[in-house]
Amino acid sequence: MLSLSTVINIGAVIVSIVALTVSASLARSQFAAQRHSNHIDPMIGLLNEFRSLEFHRNYQYICKELPALSSEGGISGLDEAVQRKIYDIGYFFQLYAILAYLGVVDRKFMSALLRRRYLETWASLEPFVRKERELQSLSDGAILNIFEHFAMQLRNYPPGEMQKLLDQWRIPE
Repeated sequence: MLSLSTVINIGAVIVSIVALTVSASLARSQFAAQRHSNHIDPMIGLLNEFRSLEFHRNYQYICKELPALSSEGGISGLDEAVQRKIYDIGYFFQLYAILAYLGVVDRKFMSALLRRRYLETWASLEPFVRKERELQSLSDGAILNIFEHFAMQLRNYPPGEMQKLLDQWRIPE
């Protein structure tokens, strides 16, 4: 038969285990809530930028008109206004790639949402970026390198899988 002190000790251990389990569960929930709240500011920034007429004009220029220009002078060999468009759009996409890698924004969601834009933009920028790196004797780890890496990962990811991810977030009709 168990003594009263043994029963009390067992009870104390059980209460401690329950308290630890509840605390761990609450901490996990709080961590998840904090992580989701970290997504709000970058997503609002993304949406605000997408609402900008200048962003869309620059994006269209990069995708439609830039490929017709010669990349022989790299980025620095282009008109200052064109350089500004390249850096505005290129570093915008690089910023979101960085946020995705850091886990500040959901990587799968960003990948699915912006896959086409990343691929189109990188396809237009790539010859200019590579030539600029060459002209400045920079390694491949310079000038829009994270954007490039992110775009390459997206290129290798099946488009059908991206659509499945988007369909998960689709609001039912």
